[in-house]
Amino acid sequence: MNQSQELAPPRKRVDGAIVFKRFTKSIKDNGGDDEVYQDAIEAETDELFGCTVRELYQSTGGKRNRRDTLPQPAQEAYMVNESLSANELERMHGTIGGESQDEVNDQIKAVVREQAKQTRKWLPW
Repeated sequence: MNQSQELAPPRKRVDGAIVFKRFTKSIKDNGGDDEVYQDAIEAETDELFGCTVRELYQSTGGKRNRRDTLPQPAQEAYMVNESLSANELERMHGTIGGESQDEVNDQIKAVVREQAKQTRKWLPW
């Protein structure tokens, strides 16, 4: 099998929390500050579901800040998009920059939003 990257141990079950942790680490590693996390999630949610985070939780009966209370398709959409966004941010590591923190944050949000646009094309809604 021709692989660009070796898949090697350690092995552990991957869940939404692990994917989210990697996603937030990739944001931090690219210079994002504490404010960009929520902004990136809002941008992602807007692209994936066409609503705000608050609206998503209210319309599905989920408990705020508890993704495990969202319907399975929504959890999967977040996991897929955050995994792909983390890949892209890791690939871009060291190339995101700007004159200000706001510019860095805006670039990170743009990466997440663009990835969510692509991810959305594969979703059934």
